[in-house]
Amino acid sequence: MRPASRTAGFGLLACGLVLFLAAAATAADLDAGKNLYLSRCLFCHGEAGKGDGPAARGLKPPPTNLATAEYWRTASVERMKGIIADGIPGSAMLPFKSALRPDQIDTVVDYIQTFKPAP
Repeated sequence: MRPASRTAGFGLLACGLVLFLAAAATAADLDAGKNLYLSRCLFCHGEAGKGDGPAARGLKPPPTNLATAEYWRTASVERMKGIIADGIPGSAMLPFKSALRPDQIDTVVDYIQTFKPAP
């Protein structure tokens, strides 16, 4: 192998390793987000985010269905983070900023995005 092609080969290998590690971190983050969702959100929003958790029936207004195209037309990462951190006044959506760190809120939001319906 010539020196220039050897350098290019190492560069490709390094890029591949970085992409592999990033994908592994993303999968770990999604697992962490799922675990937090299941322990903190499922009771109201349900396992698939449809607003049909065990407590949903008695809540007024009902929990948001996070799995509809209508929800995702106006949803944004920043808005979801704000709602999780600060809650929604006049609803059962309590603020979680004292219970979850910002990085934990980020992982929950990443997981909630898996509920987005396919176009």
